[in-house]
Amino acid sequence: MNTVKPFKLILSSSIALSIALASTAIAPLSALANPVSQVTIAPITAIILGGTVTISGTSVNAEVILKVIGPTGSVFFFDTPKVTNGTFTDSFIVGTGELAGTYKVVAGYGDTVDTEEFIVKAPPVVGGGSGGGSVASNTVTPNNVEIHPDAVKSNKVTGPDGKSTTTVTIDNKFLGEAFVQLKNQGKTEEKQIIAIKINTVETNGKTTIDIPASVLVEGMKNAPDALIRIYSGKESYLLPLSVLDLANLAKSLGTDSSSMILHLTISVMGTDIEKKIQESAAEEGATSLGHSVDFSITAESNNNKVDVNNFGSVYVERQIVYSGTIKPENATGVLYDPITGDISFVPTVFTVNSDGTTDANIKRNGNSIYSVITSFKSFDDIKGHWAKSDIELLASKLVVSGATDTGFAPDANITRAEFATLLVRALALTSNAGAASFNDVGATDWFAGAVGAAVKAKLVSGFEDGSFQPNAPITREQMAVMVAKALSAAGKTVEGQAELLNKFNDNAGISSWAKTSVSQSVKAGIISGMTDSTFVPSANASRAQAVVMLKRLLQYAQFIN
Repeated sequence: MNTVKPFKLILSSSIALSIALASTAIAPLSALANPVSQVTIAPITAIILGGTVTISGTSVNAEVILKVIGPTGSVFFFDTPKVTNGTFTDSFIVGTGELAGTYKVVAGYGDTVDTEEFIVKAPPVVGGGSGGGSVASNTVTPNNVEIHPDAVKSNKVTGPDGKSTTTVTIDNKFLGEAFVQLKNQGKTEEKQIIAIKINTVETNGKTTIDIPASVLVEGMKNAPDALIRIYSGKESYLLPLSVLDLANLAKSLGTDSSSMILHLTISVMGTDIEKKIQESAAEEGATSLGHSVDFSITAESNNNKVDVNNFGSVYVERQIVYSGTIKPENATGVLYDPITGDISFVPTVFTVNSDGTTDANIKRNGNSIYSVITSFKSFDDIKGHWAKSDIELLASKLVVSGATDTGFAPDANITRAEFATLLVRALALTSNAGAASFNDVGATDWFAGAVGAAVKAKLVSGFEDGSFQPNAPITREQMAVMVAKALSAAGKTVEGQAELLNKFNDNAGISSWAKTSVSQSVKAGIISGMTDSTFVPSANASRAQAVVMLKRLLQYAQFIN
C-alpha cells in the first residue's frame, strides 16, 4: 500500500494532566463521556508535605473522573476510581518536594462535578547545623536529609578562556550518616532523598561531584531506595542510586567498589554550543531559551573510566530554572545531539514558581545535553477538527509533524511503523536500527532505527512468520498493546482489570493476546471505545486518534503538563 510520509521522521530528534473534564465527550476516543450524573466529595483534612490525602465521595455512576489541581493551577493528580455501592475513595501522597498551599479536587463527569479544597502545609525543620564554621549535623526533614554545607568542599579553577571548573567532595562521615538518618525514619512510600547543595552561581561552568562508590555501597545497605539530589546554581539532578549498578560498573573497570569513584557532572554550555542549539531550533521553527546543560556520570578507577548512560525504565529527573513564566503548551525540553546537530523531544514538566521563575523538570532514562525550546505549530487541515488542540500541542513539542509542511492528514490511517516511531519519540529513546531483526525491515528503511529502538525497549513484537508488517495500518487493539508496553517502559505500572472490557458489546472480538493490554490502556484512560459500548478492536486507527492517545500517554506518565 502507499504510505503517507508523516511526522518528518527525524529519528534523532513532562503529574500534570491537563485533561479538561468537559472535553472528554468531544473526541471519538473518549470512553469517559458518560451520562450526566450527581457526585459529591467529602471534606478533606489538611496535611503536611509528605502525608497522604484520602478523597471520598458519592456518585451514581460506575466510576468518576478525579483530578487534583495544585497551587500553581496545573493538574497534580488524576485517576478514575470505581464507585462501589454508591461511594468511591482514592488516595495519594503529596511528596516533600511538592508545593505547600491550597489544592483543589474536582470530581465528576462532563459539566456535572463537585469541588473541594484542602490545605498542604510545609513541615517544621528538625535538627540543623551550628555556626562557627565547624561541621555540624545534617538537616533532617521527613524523607529528606540535607548534607550540612560545611561538609561540602569545593575547589574552583578558572581557565584562560574564562570558563570555570569546580570539583566538589563530600565528607564521607556525613554522607554515610545521611543514609542512617533515612533508615531511622522508617519505610515510606515517598522518595528518600539526600540533598547536596553546591554553593555556586556560575552561569558558564562545569561542576563535578566526586563520591566514593564504597560510601554508596555501605549507605544503600541502610537505605537501598535512596536518591541523591544535587543542587548547583540553576540546575539540579535527582539520581536514584539503584540505577547505578555499582557492582557491574566496578567489574567493567576490572576492580571493586572500594577503589571506584563516581563523578557526577553538571556542565552549563558555552556560547559555541548554545549557538548550534539555537540554529537547530530555528530549523524546527522554534526558539531556544538558552542555558543548556549537560548532565553526565562517569565511573573511574586506576585512570580507567566508563560512562554511565543507561537507566533502563527509570526516567531520571533533572531540573533547570529559567527566568520568567514559560507556557507548557508552547514549550518542551529537548535533547541536543552534538554529533548530528539535531534536537529532539524529551519528557518535560514545567512548574511556575512564586518568584516568577519556571522550573523545567526534564526526565529521561539516559544522560545528554538538554535545553528548552518554545514554538507553536498548526496545520491548514485541522481547523475545526476534534483533535486540533492535541495535534498542535504535540507538534509544538516535536513529537509529531505533518504529512506535508502545511497539512497533517488527521483522518488518514497510521501504520505500525509510524506509530512505533511516535512511541519512540515520546519516550525519548535512542535510535537502534541494528535491533530491528524482522525480515521485512531493512537497515536503510526510514523506520529501521525507530523500530529497532522499539524492539529493544520491548514496545513491539512481530508476527509468527518473522515479519513486522511496518506499512500495514495499525489496528486499535495493536495500538493498545503498544501503549501498554510503553507505559511499562516509562516505569509505570497499571493493573489491568478484565471487567473493564465488559462495557464493550464487542469485547469478545478483542484478541486474547490483546485483552490485558487493552484493559490496562482503558484503565489508564489512554484508549477507549469508539462509542460508550463498542471498542471495535480490528478497526484501523487514524493519525488524529494516535496523537490523542500519545498525549494521554505522556500525561499519564507525567512526561508533560
